[in-house]
Amino acid sequence: MQVTLQGYRQLDFKSDNGEQVKGTQLFVSFEDDTVTGKMTDKLFVRSEVRLPENLKQGDVLNLQFNMKGKVQSIRQEQDKSSSMPSLDNKKQ
Repeated sequence: MQVTLQGYRQLDFKSDNGEQVKGTQLFVSFEDDTVTGKMTDKLFVRSEVRLPENLKQGDVLNLQFNMKGKVQSIRQEQDKSSSMPSLDNKKQ
């Protein structure tokens, strides 16, 4: 699935059942036949999934999902400049 990155945030918290949750929440937009304009969504990416380096707002990403609908891989399709800091430089 091809999406455009609109933003992201790092997550690191304990769930209601006490389980540690670490990962990145991606805010993305994409084409959808049922929407005039673009559809938007937020996706959780587990910390085990490798994120592309220097990820920036406006980047076009190709997402692969497993059989349960969870993001299993991300490939950066092109690099667009923006003022959003890269994930490498963001303090956690």
